[in-house]
Amino acid sequence: MGCISTPPKQVGVAPVAIYPTAETLPANHLKFYLVFPEPMREGIFLDHCRLLDARGREVLEPFRETELWSADGLRLTLWLHPGRQKTGVNLNVEFGPVLREAGRYTLVISGKWPTARGTPLGNDSVKSFAADTPDRAQPSLDRWQFLLPRAKFRDPLLVRFDEPLDWALLHSKLRIERADGTTVAGAIKVGRGERTWTFTPDEPWRAEDHSLAVAVLMEDLAGNSFIRPFEVDLSRPPLKRPSAPVLRIPFSIAP
Repeated sequence: MGCISTPPKQVGVAPVAIYPTAETLPANHLKFYLVFPEPMREGIFLDHCRLLDARGREVLEPFRETELWSADGLRLTLWLHPGRQKTGVNLNVEFGPVLREAGRYTLVISGKWPTARGTPLGNDSVKSFAADTPDRAQPSLDRWQFLLPRAKFRDPLLVRFDEPLDWALLHSKLRIERADGTTVAGAIKVGRGERTWTFTPDEPWRAEDHSLAVAVLMEDLAGNSFIRPFEVDLSRPPLKRPSAPVLRIPFSIAP
């Protein structure tokens, strides 16, 4: 009698990385980034993402229904519904904000979500956080702090922020430039809590003037950018916007 082979049991692939990693978020927080170990089955994200309150009850329709994937299919931008997070908008008035100040919440990504090849993730991935006072102020470069490296070495440059900033934009909206405007090649690392940014150059630092170039589209966790706050008070005069697409903070590497 021949042996009957049993198909191998499918196991989960890996946990989902959830950003921001900050444990306290403003009550008007806008978006999470979900980074998957491999491409996922698309078109079903609302079936596999839940937001629970402190009592374990599901928050009613917290997410924007638009599905936004990165080009490689590994990162999903999960928006909290802007129409509920923005004060005075119809959905905000009718249903209330998604997050309430002083509340505690848990974002749950289901382990049953299948990858593009059909294998479920396995275990649920969760992020618990507290909602703090809403943030309606634009970011300010004046409060950023620098720890400068030494010339002739590849020590990282460290930039410390006064508030958590958008995790994904920190990878694309900041760069290091030389005095002639050329970009310094290197690797970026965003610290836990999204309050630090480190840059390690591919080649040793030169003893010369540099600058940190910051795109004005850079945002904090509530969607406030250097161009405008996320919520604009129409009863007040328009804010003066930056005239250039990039702001620069100069610094020098000593010999």
